[in-house]
Amino acid sequence: MVGLPNNSNSCVMTQWHQLFNNQSTSRSAHACAHWQDVERLGLPNAKHEDWKYTPLEGLWAHSFVAASTRQVNSALRDSLSLTLDAWRLVFVDGCFVPSLSDSDTGPWQIEVEQGSNHHPLPEPIQPEVFLHLTESMSSEIAYIRLPAGRVAASPLYLLHIGQGGDNKETLTSLHYRHHIELAPGAQGHIIEHFVSLDHQGHFSGARTSIVVSDNARLSHIKLAFESRASYHFAHNDIRLSHNAEMRSSTFILGAGLTRHQTSVQLNGERADLSINSLLLPSEQDISDIRTYLEHNKGYCLSHQLHKVIARGSGKGVFNGLIKVAKHALKTDGQMINNNLLLDQLAEINTKPHLEIYADDVKCSHGATVGYIDDEQIFYLRSRGIPRQDAQQMLLYAFAAEIIEAINNKTVRDIVLSRIDNILQGTVV
Repeated sequence: MVGLPNNSNSCVMTQWHQLFNNQSTSRSAHACAHWQDVERLGLPNAKHEDWKYTPLEGLWAHSFVAASTRQVNSALRDSLSLTLDAWRLVFVDGCFVPSLSDSDTGPWQIEVEQGSNHHPLPEPIQPEVFLHLTESMSSEIAYIRLPAGRVAASPLYLLHIGQGGDNKETLTSLHYRHHIELAPGAQGHIIEHFVSLDHQGHFSGARTSIVVSDNARLSHIKLAFESRASYHFAHNDIRLSHNAEMRSSTFILGAGLTRHQTSVQLNGERADLSINSLLLPSEQDISDIRTYLEHNKGYCLSHQLHKVIARGSGKGVFNGLIKVAKHALKTDGQMINNNLLLDQLAEINTKPHLEIYADDVKCSHGATVGYIDDEQIFYLRSRGIPRQDAQQMLLYAFAAEIIEAINNKTVRDIVLSRIDNILQGTVV
């Protein structure tokens, strides 16, 4: 068992159990099986290797409660939404809200299922207790499908709105479960956006499984912009088939404690994967990003670039593994983690690693940790640029490689604006 029994653990497990039991009586066998895994694993603690850099004492200090019934109207939705030429789906406190969503979603097929009867879901690639918690607590599952050969001209925009309660000692418990599938030859773009309705705390569990079929192409962007008082635990599972392509970019610029796990299986030859991420833990934030990648077939490409900017007492954590199967010949896999410390109390923990069981492959990994170069600051200041502006220019240059990979100008601009607000201390 990962977690050790103590009073705090027992209290949290009791609250979770009550939340699970208070759900509809039509709980599925799927949810019940995952709840059994939650009880079997227990709560993680710092003695476990995967959790020693991500302290959870602050999370356990809260009480977990169900979401309230506070209404979100269209004006409030629009104030939180990106202004995009996109088909929009809106989820509030883990639930799909048709009245706030577009009725026309173009070529995308949307089906939201509740209760005990739902389509089968793929097994988790790298399960752990928070994944099982979201699978068991999700009140519904959103199935999103792009049919064979269809090319979506505009993005599908998934807006997730979370709200906290009035009591600062409690956390509203929200859980989202999405399954996305691109049929053979389909091409689409999805933007996931997580925001908070207020500055109160909430716990968001986000679970997305993605299947990209033969010759399909998917671009996926995740914007985690929730309030600093919140907690965000996410698990993305991705499976790529023959000649499939996926570009994934994640921006962790929000919750006080975020842990984001991406697990991938390249199950068809000539699959092509790119995973980028940018984290900016500030003040006492903790941003933890993890990747697990299986090269199961030959002639596949994977490229990962993860960057962390830590300021104040913020802590960044990266853990990445590339695993090459015995017969995955001609694999080309790269994983890079670059980290920048802005203050003496900022902290970075990084662990990229490889497991290679095949010959004739090209794999590499690397990590760097450093401070802003004083000589670069001096050079810019000698050109009449104030110190704060010079530092900001260097930060943008550090992040540019990931931001410029975004193919949507509106999203690029909102990411830059969010970074600017964090650096100025206006994000709460």
